[in-house]
Amino acid sequence: MSVISTLITKTCTVHASDSFISVLQDDGSFRIDESQQSKIVRIHSLRGAMSYWGLARYDTYKWSTYDWLKEQAQHVRQNLSPEEFAQELTDNLNKRLSQMKFIKSTDAGIGIHLTAYERINDYWIPELFLISNWTDPKYNAVNSGGVHLSRETYHTIAKVQSSVDHREPSFRRFVHKHIQKDKWLIYNNGDPAMFNIVADAIHKIILLTIYRGNIRELSEIETFQYITRRPIEIVSELQRKLYQKGRQIVGGKPHDLAITPTGDFFPRTKDV
Repeated sequence: MSVISTLITKTCTVHASDSFISVLQDDGSFRIDESQQSKIVRIHSLRGAMSYWGLARYDTYKWSTYDWLKEQAQHVRQNLSPEEFAQELTDNLNKRLSQMKFIKSTDAGIGIHLTAYERINDYWIPELFLISNWTDPKYNAVNSGGVHLSRETYHTIAKVQSSVDHREPSFRRFVHKHIQKDKWLIYNNGDPAMFNIVADAIHKIILLTIYRGNIRELSEIETFQYITRRPIEIVSELQRKLYQKGRQIVGGKPHDLAITPTGDFFPRTKDV
């Protein structure tokens, strides 16, 4: 399991993640197979990026989610729209998962945050596409119908069910107007029972800091990277300090990447 966080603002979109890849052992403990590699992949042509949680590797089938996402990002067809790429990614992932056999259905559980900027009228407007087969927020169930794709920004703001209609310019302009008011959209996935509590607390503290007028350089990209990354660092530290040996599943090197509407990429570390 991984934890990932994505922040959408008028200044940039930001992806952040831990770097642990853990393998469940027969005694219930976890073996850490990776603690440094990024779980974030750039998509230059779409001014976007992908990050993932859940299924990371399956050695029997020589599967690496990170490597597969990098391959998909490197072969984006010319003039492909973000939604078309997201749908192709969903279809390709369903095909690959169907070729593998899993002992438990939850072993196939996977989720991807895909952000990109769409050109609507004269604006580059960010969207988060959620590609996932998880059906339960506590990850007790995986959709037997496979991986599904949804748009997340408009329905998050309006508090309505996600719909394909939200691709229409009127809904996209609604999102643009919302974030122009310095309102952020925050998406956290992976171990929500622990991670969301920390993330919500951090975000409330920061909003209070803004309200009191104590925030410095709010529009700076580094600030938004810190806001996105910090909950992951805290959960990692808590598990490292408090968990029994072999129980920590969030940790390792934290990574983050910011992307601006102009298509500029700002990694905090060189390996993203």
